[in-house]
Amino acid sequence: MELLKQRIGHTVLYKTVRINSDIGVEELYLKMEGLNPTGHMHDRVAYYLVKEAVQLGYKTIVVASLGQLGESIAFVAERFGLACRVVMPEGSVDRKKRWFREPGVEIIEFGSNYGEAYRKSRELAVSNNWYDANHGYSNCCITDNVYAEIAEEIVAKLGNSPNNVYCFLSNGALITGLHLGFRSLWRRGLIQRIPKIMVACASDDNPLYLAWQRRETRIKDQKAINRYKGMSKNTIEYNIIDPQNVLNAVYDSGGAFITVATSEIRDMITLTRSREDLKVAFRGAASLAACAAARRHGIAEAGENSVVILEEGKNELNIRQLAEEDLENIEQLADYVDRYLGKYGDDRQSVLEAIRVAFAGGFVLGAYISGEMKGLAVVIKLPVSVVMPQYHLVYIGADIKAGSRGIGTRLMDAIRRYTDGNFSLHVDVENKKAIRLYEKMGLKKAYYRMIAIK
Repeated sequence: MELLKQRIGHTVLYKTVRINSDIGVEELYLKMEGLNPTGHMHDRVAYYLVKEAVQLGYKTIVVASLGQLGESIAFVAERFGLACRVVMPEGSVDRKKRWFREPGVEIIEFGSNYGEAYRKSRELAVSNNWYDANHGYSNCCITDNVYAEIAEEIVAKLGNSPNNVYCFLSNGALITGLHLGFRSLWRRGLIQRIPKIMVACASDDNPLYLAWQRRETRIKDQKAINRYKGMSKNTIEYNIIDPQNVLNAVYDSGGAFITVATSEIRDMITLTRSREDLKVAFRGAASLAACAAARRHGIAEAGENSVVILEEGKNELNIRQLAEEDLENIEQLADYVDRYLGKYGDDRQSVLEAIRVAFAGGFVLGAYISGEMKGLAVVIKLPVSVVMPQYHLVYIGADIKAGSRGIGTRLMDAIRRYTDGNFSLHVDVENKKAIRLYEKMGLKKAYYRMIAIK
């Protein structure tokens, strides 16, 4: 399971190039959680919930979900050999989703809302001796510690703590996890201060927002509900797992609860796509809208640097296999190889040879954003399949001007699919960034490639 663990987390922290000016922030970074295997932040906690279930000897895992958490649990459970039961409100099942049909996954439709589905899932866990994966309740220590890793990744990338971190309220687990992570970094002397945690709310009647508005430090109702309207005006509700600790995290960090309207969220989805070529979902767009609102209302300053957690954020990247006729000539593709690989590239003759061999029997992948090539991979097929992997990745590179968008990660995922994981590559020993990416994608150093000197 080490390969799966390496693929989860350590997501890209993308520095925006245009939308920060629109919002009025000098430096704005987006934590691209959509680059996890199922395209969602929930993969992080799903891995450890399933791992604990296996260690405790359970054969089946159950969770209530509106879709995303269920998908993450199902994805990981299948790889650990566990049966998975996902309880969803009646009418919420999207039959087009492929994961519903995976072996070992059973969807149980019950109730008219998440709360009823949640209670049913817990009943089933007790009566059938299934592992209860409703994270943040009996296993809140796992949830908090897993989401604390996001704080560590942000600081590792920036070299210090940002001024502000924006995230969506949801069930509150991300907020308490981030607070734990930043407080731990501060306690160890790795940062000088913790960032302000700014919480986006899609309604103004949830108990946490109301308590903060009244400057109350105690939550009267420990069974707090976060209820709001989604994009299609459907009612969405979450049980806030630990409302008092969520409120404590915001107060302790000097942060705020910020309400945003559905129209603001919708506009932010459009703006992010047009200005940054990024695809964001409801909660990520709400967090971005909260960032804009914080600037308008003077809660945040223009000169501060901010990080927005995009629970499903990913770039509008189209990866497709190229045919030779797609290009004016292969010299054009060689130009891209030279540009993307820079000092780690080869001489022109070697590049052209690899491209010709790839078109003849292997494959070439192009990564496009808004119709423009931003990355590529050249893979050749070897005349062996036993002594070494059948495919060899000769070149992979991305346009550094596109920023840290996870293009390399997405290309590596595509290569794994095209080759069924049966491929190798070589990498310059000085190219530490590439080595980290390859290790994250499950590759390991097998040997040093020695070349005879002529």
